[in-house]
Amino acid sequence: MRDTLDDLLSRMSLADKVGQLNHPNVQAASTTGAGTATGDIEDQIRRGDVGSLSAGIDPTRLRELQRIAVEESPAKIPLLFTLDVIHGHRTIFPIPLGLACAWDMELVRRTARVAATEAAACGVAIAWAPMLDVSRDARWGRCAESPGEDPFLGAAFARAMVEGYQQDDPAYPDSVLATAKHFAGYGLAEAGRDYNAVETGPFRMHNAVLPPFRAAVEAGVGAIMVGFHTLDGIPCTAHRELLRDLLRSRWRFEGPTISDYTAILELVHHGVAADLKEAAYLAFTAGLDVDLVSAAYVRHLPELVAEGRIAERDVDAACRRVLAAKKRLGLFDSPYRGLDEARRRAVTLTPDNRRLARRAAAHACVLLKNTGVLPLRRDGGTIALVGPLADSRANMQGTWAVAARAEDSVTVLEGLRAAAGKGARILHARGANIVDDPDLAARLNVFGETFAIDPRPPEAMIAEAVEIARQADVIVACVGEGKEHSGESSTRSELGLPGNQPRLLEALHETGKPLVLVTMSGRPLALEWEDRHAGAILHAWFGGSEAGHGIADVLFGKVNPSGKLPMSFPRGVGQCPITYAEAPTGRPAGRIGIDVKGDAELDAHGRHVFRKFTTACRLEGPSTPLYPFGHGLGYSAFVYGGVELDRDLLCGKGDVLTASVTVRNAGSLAGEEIVQLYIGDPVASRSRPIRELKGFQKIPLQPGEERRVSFRIAATDLTFDRSTRLGEPEPVIEPGQFVVEIGPNARDLAAASFEWRAGA
Repeated sequence: MRDTLDDLLSRMSLADKVGQLNHPNVQAASTTGAGTATGDIEDQIRRGDVGSLSAGIDPTRLRELQRIAVEESPAKIPLLFTLDVIHGHRTIFPIPLGLACAWDMELVRRTARVAATEAAACGVAIAWAPMLDVSRDARWGRCAESPGEDPFLGAAFARAMVEGYQQDDPAYPDSVLATAKHFAGYGLAEAGRDYNAVETGPFRMHNAVLPPFRAAVEAGVGAIMVGFHTLDGIPCTAHRELLRDLLRSRWRFEGPTISDYTAILELVHHGVAADLKEAAYLAFTAGLDVDLVSAAYVRHLPELVAEGRIAERDVDAACRRVLAAKKRLGLFDSPYRGLDEARRRAVTLTPDNRRLARRAAAHACVLLKNTGVLPLRRDGGTIALVGPLADSRANMQGTWAVAARAEDSVTVLEGLRAAAGKGARILHARGANIVDDPDLAARLNVFGETFAIDPRPPEAMIAEAVEIARQADVIVACVGEGKEHSGESSTRSELGLPGNQPRLLEALHETGKPLVLVTMSGRPLALEWEDRHAGAILHAWFGGSEAGHGIADVLFGKVNPSGKLPMSFPRGVGQCPITYAEAPTGRPAGRIGIDVKGDAELDAHGRHVFRKFTTACRLEGPSTPLYPFGHGLGYSAFVYGGVELDRDLLCGKGDVLTASVTVRNAGSLAGEEIVQLYIGDPVASRSRPIRELKGFQKIPLQPGEERRVSFRIAATDLTFDRSTRLGEPEPVIEPGQFVVEIGPNARDLAAASFEWRAGA
């Protein structure tokens, strides 16, 4: 490859090389920002000024643009077509935050493979996914695209997604190159405000933020997209230590780095560049290869080379990385790959794809609460199905489903009607709008209408829902956000159900009928009232094309729910950001502070209801999340035994011990349980999280079946990074006692301890 690319580079002019680093926005393509669409794209391609383009336009036109590139441009180099393929292409799977609830990496891998197959058949060569930002603030809309709050689970998700998109060889006709984004720290945006600054140090970056990206690089990810935000005052787009010192020099990443949409131009807005030329200089010298939409490179790199501020050999190196990606995809041999209508029809929305989407939608559901009202009976009775999301087709897709079509989705009403037995009767009423504010509704419909405000007064809509509820044996209320409540530029300052939905639920509760909530959102919600008053809560996120069928499968018990939360659910927005992996602090909640009347009272989990002058000092109630990380119920009851270690001393980096626990299905139904392993390092040179996820296993158990679940713990599981510089990682294992905890979530755990010594 190197000799071939050397030969090609030797025949290219500087303008040709710079053109390969330019990714403009063509008119009619899907956009995610305010960049100017290019009207003369054919002429730009003929000049050799374009290396990549969005695939979000008609495939016939894409074929013609590719023909111009390979036949009429100076270097005859094929274009690279890109697109946001976040959680499916035409067949839409649950949003990534929902898909992560399955804790099933083979399922994640299979969904990515289907997405790649469908996208590649539309000409897509690079998918702008997976998004790997560790997200701990539910106010931030883009947590919908992430695998959640934990770096270990995020790293597993990263590997599975990259393997699914790229398979064994990205040159296969059903593969695409994956792009890990947004490098790095974007999920820590202050106050959950999208695009906002991030203030964090190397310790947190290396231990909590970077592991999913490192896993993606180790899995061979094709490209890295760099974040919009500033990191301790330096925009990532111009962050030399992040891009050159860490990504290139330390991690040895060889693929292209790509700006986010207009991010080079935004260096001017950040206040670190006086104009677009200076922005181009800062971004390129920091290590950013491809300019997405800003046109900064194509306008200014030749001038910067002529002035001697940028060496042409560095332009060669960046161009080589783009050409190598095209070579890896097989574009030089097959420039029209994927631009075949017959193949597109053959692989898109197939029955197999839909079956996988249905399974994914069911396994993404998390049963937050159940007093026994679920599963629903299929042998008769009347169900009142109410709520603004019960018969909403477009909202089932969730945010960032750019190639989706609303007509491809199955509604919950359709799913329940198809799943209910012959004797069952389903009554339906809307009950409330998603929101009632027309300005907010317009924002939620920014990418096309997903709902319209019912003009009836809220009281009339609620009365209609109550009327059918009184005729029913059970109420199923489908409530939550609209799909564009989350996603890019969708920060919320409240996390409760929007609009008049709370009033609807209060009225339904007053009927005295069993109340089942199916909640949908792109983020954790604050559901304290709902938790107190509903008989069951099934959090379904946004399940995609087969959401209605998948949700019905769970409600009627065809699928025993097994999903577990990848992100803590706060009691209220004031707790955000919140994570299970918190540091103990100098005044830990469980160890000091009982010095006023009432502090000794315990809650349902045996924890003190109030702590004076500790980190549990939330005046309005418990400081703990409403539903902890890893929480999720099923229709089976799983009973855990104590943690058993086969030894209590490890010596040296090669030593291993086994931690085991016995899990029994004490219920009457077969089910799956996700057994979680956490490790804590109580005394270290840095204040470490109380516990960190280090392993998990998803096991099937028949009624009454018991299984011994074992985890191997090696020295690598005890490692943390104590670096004081972002570009100089310092992984260490420090001798001392470690705590092993195993259980069904990050709160309900059994523990044991062992010692690690450095050895001789």
